[in-house]
Amino acid sequence: MSLYESHNLQDRELPFIYKEHVARSAEHTFGSSNWHENVEIVYVSKGQGAISNNGHTLLLREGDIAVINANHLHSFAATDGEMIYRYLIVDRSFCLANGVDTNAVSFEMRIEDEQIRELMELLHAEYSSENTSYRTLKVRSIVLRLLARLCEAHSTPIEAAERLDHSVSYVKQAIDYVRASYGKDFSLDEVAAFVGVSKCYLSREFHKYTGYTFVAYVNRMRCKMAQQLLSDTRISVSEVGRRCGFANRSYFAKSFRRYVGMLPIEYRAQALSKS
Repeated sequence: MSLYESHNLQDRELPFIYKEHVARSAEHTFGSSNWHENVEIVYVSKGQGAISNNGHTLLLREGDIAVINANHLHSFAATDGEMIYRYLIVDRSFCLANGVDTNAVSFEMRIEDEQIRELMELLHAEYSSENTSYRTLKVRSIVLRLLARLCEAHSTPIEAAERLDHSVSYVKQAIDYVRASYGKDFSLDEVAAFVGVSKCYLSREFHKYTGYTFVAYVNRMRCKMAQQLLSDTRISVSEVGRRCGFANRSYFAKSFRRYVGMLPIEYRAQALSKS
């Protein structure tokens, strides 16, 4: 089970994902970290928050723009209430077809550019419009102008860019291990041995790139999986905890309340009342 994000971009005419998302503050922590091979442009339309982008934390507020480079580990968080952001994900094959090798350039993480801001607003208007006349042509034109501007004003050849810290690959492997083994009993020592680095090194780099200690990340992941199982009343709360890797019901309840905001039994009751 991997946190590599696979995108369904089968539309050859519009090989993009454009959506609006809400990140809500939950103890001011980041959501699940993921990565993908496509470039992602983020525009904050309301509120404020942050992006953890390959170990760098970018504080963002309304009107700010950020770029997530190909294969960069990233996650989002609101710092006060909620942050509403729009994101454009551009298929790598579309970039290559138009002369942009996203593995050969590094885009600036934070973009201060009124032209790009205007293009993002224009793109949003086009996606929101009910007028479908020449929509494909218009959207492709806007995305190409965005790429051209990013390449001309906000990119650096990968050879001249700051060398990628290989430790991010170790963190990705550790995350994959956690995702695949959350229901089992394992330790940081075992994961470090699997990745092939020391326990102390992995612990430090894991916190650097995800914003969590290793134990906190594991417990948060287990609680997230428990939320799915709690909707099935055929499984007892204790059994849900065991299936998600918690040693006992008390520790499960304590961890669940910390990361979800209520006890497992309360979450189950709330989920049932909604259904």
